[in-house]
Amino acid sequence: MRIRYNTYNNKNHLFYKNRQINDNLEQQAQALFKAWFVDNPKPNWSETTFSEVANFIGGYSYKGEELTDSSNIAMVTIKNFGRNGGFKADGFKGIAPFVKLKECHYANLFDILVAHTDLTQNADVIGNAELLLTYGRYDSIIFSMDLVKVLPKNNFPYRFLLAAMLKNKIFKGHCLGYVNGTTVLHLSKKALPNFEVKIPPKAEAKTMNDAFAPYYQRMAEVLQENDRLIHLRDTLLPKLMSGEFNINAKSRLQ
Repeated sequence: MRIRYNTYNNKNHLFYKNRQINDNLEQQAQALFKAWFVDNPKPNWSETTFSEVANFIGGYSYKGEELTDSSNIAMVTIKNFGRNGGFKADGFKGIAPFVKLKECHYANLFDILVAHTDLTQNADVIGNAELLLTYGRYDSIIFSMDLVKVLPKNNFPYRFLLAAMLKNKIFKGHCLGYVNGTTVLHLSKKALPNFEVKIPPKAEAKTMNDAFAPYYQRMAEVLQENDRLIHLRDTLLPKLMSGEFNINAKSRLQ
């Protein structure tokens, strides 16, 4: 039993360690953004609204009867948004849509999603922006009506830089001025397009985007490693607990 427990405990330790890695990566990315855009913005940067550099797409309006555990399609919801930030892969909801999905309702890896609904009374989630970093165990991902997808326009194709602009306290504070509701909080559709930002010249913006990319790409790798660990745990643990697998004291799970 000790060996079985240690196997389970080791995996929990890896989950915790990976969460720490991603938290640290996010902090580094935000420190980089602050150094460039808060502490040392350049006078030649133009000022504009977010609607000039990005398009906004509303999510899929689903019915409860469409939710299922036996689908290869999952939906991103506000359950994927951590109260303290971060993307939670265990928030996916399996779904079998009754209607043919529009292409715009699908989300691809590294798409930016912004929470427009919040069930917490402290507005912990609303206005939070997250990149889709994993598909989990699913083949395809869509996003719910509680979220808005942010796509870079052709004139500013710098996805990771746009994500950094939205994943900070400046945008969060901006969004709080566009929140309404009591029991359930809603974010006005005007919040994203009206957000004022400073835009570097294209060559500089590309350099910044390339600097942010490794942080988010590494975060995706860590979350996908967690997916593999979860699959391994869910496959092996029942067999270990039932005694179907017999591991001697010298065995080590790779």
